[in-house]
Amino acid sequence: MNRFETMKTNLLLTLTISLLSFMAHAGFSLPSGSTSPGDGISNVLSGSVANGALYFQSSTNWLNSGSPSKPYVLTNYYTLPVCDSISVARIMTTVWGATANYSDQMTVTVNGTNLPLANPLTFGTTADANAEFSPTAASVYGVGSGLWLVTLPVPPEMLFKDGSSNSIVINQTTPDSFDGRIHHVTFLAVYQNSTLANTFDYAIAEGSGDVFKSPSGTQVSQRNVAFAAVNPTNATAATITALYTYGDTGQNDRLYFNGVQYGSDDVAQWDKSIANYGPSIVSFDVLASLTNNNTLTFSVGSDVPATQETSLRPQLAVLAVTRAASLIPTLALAKNGQLTWLTNALGFALESSTNLVVGGWNPVTNQPAISSNQYLLNVNLTDSQRFYRLKK
Repeated sequence: MNRFETMKTNLLLTLTISLLSFMAHAGFSLPSGSTSPGDGISNVLSGSVANGALYFQSSTNWLNSGSPSKPYVLTNYYTLPVCDSISVARIMTTVWGATANYSDQMTVTVNGTNLPLANPLTFGTTADANAEFSPTAASVYGVGSGLWLVTLPVPPEMLFKDGSSNSIVINQTTPDSFDGRIHHVTFLAVYQNSTLANTFDYAIAEGSGDVFKSPSGTQVSQRNVAFAAVNPTNATAATITALYTYGDTGQNDRLYFNGVQYGSDDVAQWDKSIANYGPSIVSFDVLASLTNNNTLTFSVGSDVPATQETSLRPQLAVLAVTRAASLIPTLALAKNGQLTWLTNALGFALESSTNLVVGGWNPVTNQPAISSNQYLLNVNLTDSQRFYRLKK
């Protein structure tokens, strides 16, 4: 029996035609050990902010000793850098239920306040109907073996921005025999701080991305993740971060970004001296391969040299791109009628208007001179009024 809990023959015989027709619906998992590989990984959130950066922190919480008593309460702490604001925040946790037939009631508290979307969140069983791939709702991904990925958006106002530690408490109860052990609790946030002086693009993908060395039925040996478009122009940094569960050191798998292999032939690894299972997190500089539209590929297929991982679960991938800030230069008019602006205004066009009405702006086609890192342009001072602007 492998760790994906091979289903016994008598369970297989209980599948009906009506059940099989429902397999493709989002949020649905087959009984433990079936060939259901989950619904894959898809882009959930993306955006572009000024003066931004990514915070990504994951805990290791697996208990080797067996199913914990209920209620099972787990607390972790996460300290964001001091920041001006938080654009996006998300909690992600992988929970073991023992079989897909059991259900869980999960309450999540952030800094002493219950998270509205998990107050409580009930999920599990083969009829689970929670959302998947939602940026605003609680998303629950089941793969058919009793393992669940739960992702929860966090309102920014619930979090500390002054460098204080944020507490995230998960409390689980169950009406049956749901195991409740947690592989990890991952917290990520896109935050803003004026001192960063950049433009920051991000794309976040999540889901149930099981891959198999010897796939059968609807299983696959590779998963492709298409990220939302980002702007690669003038990018100064680009990073891909991926999270797996059930990575084994010494069993091979590969990661490709836009067809280029990153990392070794054994990307997902785990030190079992820490715990039997945990999150394997990898991060790579992908600036050299960045385009507008980017694809990540997880593989244990024939492209991977032996010995491959028998099965592997990528569940999260984040693309973060940093670009130079879009500087809007300042125009200055000297008494002699000379207009000046800094030469860092590459790509900006000079326009003028006498009345500031819509459609009243016209391009200034005179060629400016350059001196001491400034553009210099003589303007006509005989007009009763004239306005100038730089437009990109």
